[in-house]
Amino acid sequence: DAPYRKKRCSQTREKIVVRLSAVLAALAVASVIVVFAGANPIELYIGIVQGCFGSHYRFAATIEKMVPLLVLSLGVLVAFKMRFWNIGAEGQFLMGAVGTTLVVRLLPDLPLPLMLVLMIIVSFLFGAVWLMIPAFFKARFGTNETLFTLMLNYIALTLVTALQYDFWKDPAANGMPKIANLPENALLPSAGGFNLSILMAV
Repeated sequence: DAPYRKKRCSQTREKIVVRLSAVLAALAVASVIVVFAGANPIELYIGIVQGCFGSHYRFAATIEKMVPLLVLSLGVLVAFKMRFWNIGAEGQFLMGAVGTTLVVRLLPDLPLPLMLVLMIIVSFLFGAVWLMIPAFFKARFGTNETLFTLMLNYIALTLVTALQYDFWKDPAANGMPKIANLPENALLPSAGGFNLSILMAV
C-alpha cells in the first residue's frame, strides 16, 4: 500500500508541475507579444488582477462569469475521459439556455423553487439531446465528433439569434433585438452580492 501511495503522490506532483509550467509558459509568451505591442506586461497583469478582484463588485462579477465556464469544463471533461472529443460545449450551453427560457415562457407564474428545478431539468435535457445528435452519428456512421460538435455550435447560435431577432424578441425593448429578461421567480438568489450559482457549480 505504501508504494502505491508514494506513486500516487508522485503523479499528483507531476500534474501540478505540468499545469503550473503551462500557465507560466503562457504568461511568458503573452508577455513577449505585449512587449512587441509597446505595452508593459507587468502593468497589464496587475490591471487584470485588479479588474477581477479589485473590489467586492468585481470579484462577484468574476465569480458569476466563471460559473458557466466551470460547469462546461466539467461536462467536457467527462466526454474527454471517454475519448469523445466534444468541442460543442458552447452549443450545448446555448440549447440549455433555450430550454430554461422555454420553461419561463410556458410557465411564467411557477413559484421560485419549482421553477428552478424545472429549469435545471429541461436545460439538462436540451443540452443532452443536442449532444446525442453527434453521438448517434458517431456510433452509427463513424463520423468525426470533433467537427460535428463544432459545427453544431453554429447551428445553436443561429437558432438563438433567430429567437432573439424574431420569435422571442422582447416587444418592450423599443426595437432592440433582445430576449426579455427572466422574471424574479426564475433567478437564483444572491447573498452578499454573490449569485448562488457558484454553490451549484461546486
